[in-house]
Amino acid sequence: MGLLPTTSSCFGILARWFVAGRPSGEANRVRCFMRSRMTSATPDPTNLVLVGGGHAHLFVLRAFGLDPLPGVRLTLIAKEAHAAYSGMLPGVLAGTYRPEDGQIDLARLADFAGAAFVHDEALTLDREARAVVTREGARFPYDILSIDVGIVPDVAAIEGARENALLVKPISRLLSRWQDEAGRDRGDAAPSGAVVIGGGPAGFELAFALRRRFSGLSPSRGNRQTALTLVSGPHLLSGLPKRARHLARRALAEADIALVEGPPAKAVARDRVELEDERSLASSLTLVATAARPPAFLRESGLAVDEKGYLKVSPTLQVEGSPTVFAAGDCVTLLGQERPKAGVFAVREGAVLADNLRRALTGRNLRHYRAQSRFLVILTLGNGEAIAARNGVAIRSRLAWWWKDRIDRSFVHQFGGGLPERPPEDAS
Repeated sequence: MGLLPTTSSCFGILARWFVAGRPSGEANRVRCFMRSRMTSATPDPTNLVLVGGGHAHLFVLRAFGLDPLPGVRLTLIAKEAHAAYSGMLPGVLAGTYRPEDGQIDLARLADFAGAAFVHDEALTLDREARAVVTREGARFPYDILSIDVGIVPDVAAIEGARENALLVKPISRLLSRWQDEAGRDRGDAAPSGAVVIGGGPAGFELAFALRRRFSGLSPSRGNRQTALTLVSGPHLLSGLPKRARHLARRALAEADIALVEGPPAKAVARDRVELEDERSLASSLTLVATAARPPAFLRESGLAVDEKGYLKVSPTLQVEGSPTVFAAGDCVTLLGQERPKAGVFAVREGAVLADNLRRALTGRNLRHYRAQSRFLVILTLGNGEAIAARNGVAIRSRLAWWWKDRIDRSFVHQFGGGLPERPPEDAS
């Protein structure tokens, strides 16, 4: 959540960051396939199907809306009507943003792109017939397919988590349950105890979001403050530099958020969280922001996946062994450039994916995506401050929060209110 979609965008250089590469064998095969379609006598349109409303597909839809490609029938299949921007989730829970501030209307964006929007879930692929089959039983043929379906919670190791806790993913479900769970049986009073499970950026920011939200609620007994605990597992913010972790621990102490670092959570009950070392934490509200896994649909699709079930993708963002299938975002493993699952990569992939889909549809050479090895992390503290870290350097300031707020709002705006008028279809 604290991983920004891009840092280079702030300086206006993102568009020049990528370098065109020599087409691979798979790129050659898809180019020959599309050239054969374009030279055939059939008047049928070419079908480009997008499965999932992830960050990379937002860029694809915007790009095709700004520059439509004649002869292409574009379809978006997504099980959620709105794409929730994870970077603004802590602010929504804290009350800093309205829920709609971090939501992107996929139907509206699809309309801008001239795409058909299908509010349904992709269930399987009929690879022989080259069609996507949805949960409702509909079939959508494709010539080029792109997948950006994200990841789903993996709480198998925490007994009772799915029944008794709020899971961060999918965000739409979390938001729908948030108000009911946060106020259940308490009216407008803060809970007596709350626990956030997860030691990454998401869990860290959510702990501060809860502290901010509960500070504005009435105590149920005297002036008691909610006992709030962050269960980080073995290490807090393990991927961040030492200075950032020091600032994070100091901020937790100042906010009166207890940190349990070491023993992981093993079970969640309605009124408590149990740890592996047999300790028990009182909690009438528990949020889980831990491990995730790829959707089962990917492994069952017959496409190439790694040992964990993530799609194996080449630098051209084509699925290994399937030159007419592209993929991006958290649901992929980029071969030779493995990176953490974070929105910053999906955003950078978005521009290349949009260009490569257009190139594949017109029979041109494909570009190579090169994942950045360093990126900015900004962690909000719920009080108008944030911790920013990059290249081993970390600071805590109000300027860092202002910067993140501006980037987050701009990101959402470009796919909503910031969309220009779509060019007329008959424009030459």
